[in-house]
Amino acid sequence: MFRYIKLVPILVLVYSLFSSSATQARVWYSGSSSNGSYEIEVIVNSVHLPVYHYGGHSYIEGVLGQRYIIRVHNHTWRRVEAVISVDGRDVLDGRSASLSKRGYIIPARSFIDVDGFRLNTYEVAAFRFTTVPDSYASRTGTPWDVGIIGVAFFPERVHRIPIRPRPPVVLRKGRGSSSPDRWDEAERAPSTDSLGAGGIYYHKNMKNMGTQFGERRTSVVDQTSFTRQNWSYPAARLSIRYDDRRGLCAIGLSGLCYPNYPPPYYPPPQRNDYAQPPPGWEHFSPWY
Repeated sequence: MFRYIKLVPILVLVYSLFSSSATQARVWYSGSSSNGSYEIEVIVNSVHLPVYHYGGHSYIEGVLGQRYIIRVHNHTWRRVEAVISVDGRDVLDGRSASLSKRGYIIPARSFIDVDGFRLNTYEVAAFRFTTVPDSYASRTGTPWDVGIIGVAFFPERVHRIPIRPRPPVVLRKGRGSSSPDRWDEAERAPSTDSLGAGGIYYHKNMKNMGTQFGERRTSVVDQTSFTRQNWSYPAARLSIRYDDRRGLCAIGLSGLCYPNYPPPYYPPPQRNDYAQPPPGWEHFSPWY
């Protein structure tokens, strides 16, 4: 019943209390990095990387050697558990990603920063952009999963659900209609956009970059208790895909392609048909 809670900054790890047999299938993620209730960002040198949207997916540009942090936002009114994977590897135990894995707890209307693969309750191995052969996924036998950061969100079960004011009834052809009167109706029935309609597909020219199992860094955690509202189905599954500029250009993000400038134009030398000053003319006195 106990979960880990990170103190610097505040975040929590949770152990899932349900059977993993119902969620051993591959974890699918939607293409978006935000759905209004939840959001993920990638931070480099205290600045979030710009997100490019193309073909229904969100992309960021990585640079070899850069250390990055995953910032996960919770814009809802209750705590959520965020199960995070990088390159198909769970960020807590380093094994294949699964919805049955434990995750980080995010307070209501807050965010957490996840800065590496967890080594123990006080250290992580930093996230760094690197080549595919040097990535943690490749070194653990799954090079085909590089290039994606995925987060599944599980809201906390609460005994008392706030009730919002009931909207006015609209009469149409003798019938009245009204919207749901509980805040969690939308969360109990996630949209198709949130869950995604299929698996993760990569362009044949993509996958120039992965995430390194980087240097050891201090990252303290502690324990807390948490109960998911729905053990098997997250409220949202978001993702950010990443690659270097060449890989992003190859999939169709033309704005990141290096421009092909035309060769410089040098006009041919022109014949001077005007009078030429004598040597030392610039040094003559004005009255001469």
